[in-house]
Amino acid sequence: MVEWMLLVRYSEIALKGRASRRRMERLLVENIRDALASNGVKGKRVWARDARVWVCCFRDEVEAFRVAEHVARVMGVVSVSPVVEQVFHDLNHLVELGREFFKERVKGKVFAVRAHRVGEHDFTSKDVEKLLGEALLKEGARGVNLENPEYEAFVEIRWGQVYFYDKIVRGPGGLPVGSEGVVLSLFSGGIDSPVASWMMLKRGCIVHLLFFNIGGKPHLEGALRVAKVLADKWMYGYKPKLYVIDVRPIVQLISDRVPEHYRIIVLRRAMMRLAEKLALRIGAEALVTGESLGQVASQTLRNLRVIDDATSILVLRPLIGFDKQEIVNKAIEIGTYEESKKLQEYCALGVSKPTTRAKLDEARKFEEESGILDLIDKLVELAEEIDLRSTKLSSQTMHRRNQLLHACEAKPS
Repeated sequence: MVEWMLLVRYSEIALKGRASRRRMERLLVENIRDALASNGVKGKRVWARDARVWVCCFRDEVEAFRVAEHVARVMGVVSVSPVVEQVFHDLNHLVELGREFFKERVKGKVFAVRAHRVGEHDFTSKDVEKLLGEALLKEGARGVNLENPEYEAFVEIRWGQVYFYDKIVRGPGGLPVGSEGVVLSLFSGGIDSPVASWMMLKRGCIVHLLFFNIGGKPHLEGALRVAKVLADKWMYGYKPKLYVIDVRPIVQLISDRVPEHYRIIVLRRAMMRLAEKLALRIGAEALVTGESLGQVASQTLRNLRVIDDATSILVLRPLIGFDKQEIVNKAIEIGTYEESKKLQEYCALGVSKPTTRAKLDEARKFEEESGILDLIDKLVELAEEIDLRSTKLSSQTMHRRNQLLHACEAKPS
């Protein structure tokens, strides 16, 4: 009986030096194993060899393809293909094996053969493509078109083994999670922050999430649903956490004591202070935000500089040059958009005209006079930690689209 396996490709890892490459290959293998276990796939072997990762074995192509879709969500994976491995003796034998594998698949179709070789052989990739193409034409294929075929027959030759396949599941690429340290992402659950978190996962970071609760249980429940999409689909190789800090005491002080046009800036500074304290506690080396330059009032260049003054830790903004539609498109692609767009937006500050050009000395003055600095340490100590992998969500939705509250920020003029 023919056994199916997965051929997993990576790209960026191959550009690293020998020691870094071995370390990242090991991480990639472990993360793939975690992806399999997290999706209930048991009893499969995973190993790296010759610039590929392999997963074995499967009863049939259907099972292999289903698992390939899980593996293709592991950061560092460029693509995955269900393949059949066979041993060949010479070129004629290889062509015969290929003819047998592809003959029913190419009938009535315009096709192309794509061959790739690794190792020393007494034939070229072009030889394989020519001879196998001729053999498949005799099996009822309608014709050959190398530029725009209906069907592509892939042949990967690695020394004395040959792998046949016709499906490629695209992955995110990037680096394996765990290769670039730990970051803490300021996570609202809206459209932007999940995308920013995903992009740092792609760069090899272990990403934990920090949610600032303004709206109580419904607010947390909505954000948790978005966080679960990230955790269950993309956060392989570690145990992702969602930290929750109730910032309603700070919001109340700001609302009572800070002039309206500075309330958003002072709140953002408070959030950065809280995030920095928590990051240091959990060993994170940077903060991540979903800010995009000029998207809302607090995200003008001047205001970002004033906000960053509140913290000394590195702040990463992977979306800084993205426009809103680009962010939405990525959210749809990674699967967070549907839950994010249901999330209620809570506005407890009553801001209609926030400043777009805050002054640092004024922001510091209002911050100190508000009394919020006295709450920072206490609120971090009270932070709740949620294990995203083990958390189960109720089936009852907590979102009502007809009850959306006004957004906290106006667009900058």
